Amino acid sequence: MINNNIAIILVAPQLGENIGASARAMKNFGLRDLRIVAPRDGWPNKKAESMSVGAIDIINQAKVFSSIEEAVSDLSFIYATTGVVRAINKNYVLSRNLKQDIDSNYSIGIMFGRENCGLNNQEITYANKILVIDTDKNFTSLNIAHAVSIVCYELFGIKRQKRGDLNNAYKLATQAELNYFYSHLFSKLEEKNFFRMPEKKEHMTNKIRNLFSRIDKLSQVELQILRGIITVLDDDKN
Repeated sequence: MINNNIAIILVAPQLGENIGASARAMKNFGLRDLRIVAPRDGWPNKKAESMSVGAIDIINQAKVFSSIEEAVSDLSFIYATTGVVRAINKNYVLSRNLKQDIDSNYSIGIMFGRENCGLNNQEITYANKILVIDTDKNFTSLNIAHAVSIVCYELFGIKRQKRGDLNNAYKLATQAELNYFYSHLFSKLEEKNFFRMPEKKEHMTNKIRNLFSRIDKLSQVELQILRGIITVLDDDKN
């Protein structure tokens, strides 16, 4: 079964060959939504096309974005893959447990970082959870296409089982809606001089993003309530 609600997101990939090999892995295991953020060598890429072989349709349909924020704007839940433990307060899930962890009733994105250094901590703030592939702890580095292959294999066969009596009545907030909330929150904090040390502002905003991204299923209604709270607290008349 093709999992049309799961997107593979390659962040700043450096080699076209790895993009093509990733597309092949996706097609092997029934995934079709390939998103590419700021590819180093531009797009389209002849080497990606050559390497994709029978998955040229996925390459031709791939969406290219200039930023992670744009790439994930329509998604509800994001995983960020890393090879090492990060100093970030987020829940981890091992690749072998991904089938049990993922809720395929929602729009899902799985981010993979650049070949030489992976995802940085700021990029990981867009994720709800960190995904770690099972490897020998003494050598965790994987080629990006190999990593995509392993994750796609783990996802293979997930079925979207729907029962009308169990459906959640609330829609999850998308990343675009969350980013609008963050902009609202950060602007109000700026007005109240919360960021007293400008050199630490980026660090603080990343921490705040990480805090909210740990809420697994923040609905659109709940996000509206949070924005209403900010508005009321900012109203000097109250």
